[in-house]
Amino acid sequence: MADSQDTTDHIEGIVEERLRVDSGDFDAETPFDGETLDADSLDLVEIAEAIEADVGVHIPDEDLEELETVGDLTAYVTERT
Repeated sequence: MADSQDTTDHIEGIVEERLRVDSGDFDAETPFDGETLDADSLDLVEIAEAIEADVGVHIPDEDLEELETVGDLTAYVTERT
């Protein structure tokens, strides 16, 4: 990824696609388990797999469990790219 904004946009695109939610309906503070995204553990695993395939960052299950918001996920991936 070229910079953190590219990474953020890419992660938001993956979340949008996997959860079928318009990116305008969520932001960095939106929790995965809240009303807007309503993501379960399988959804999060699918998002993590897409990130690994597209961005090359592996997110272990124990780390994935700690990521509560879209911003948490984006920060995690950005730190590792």
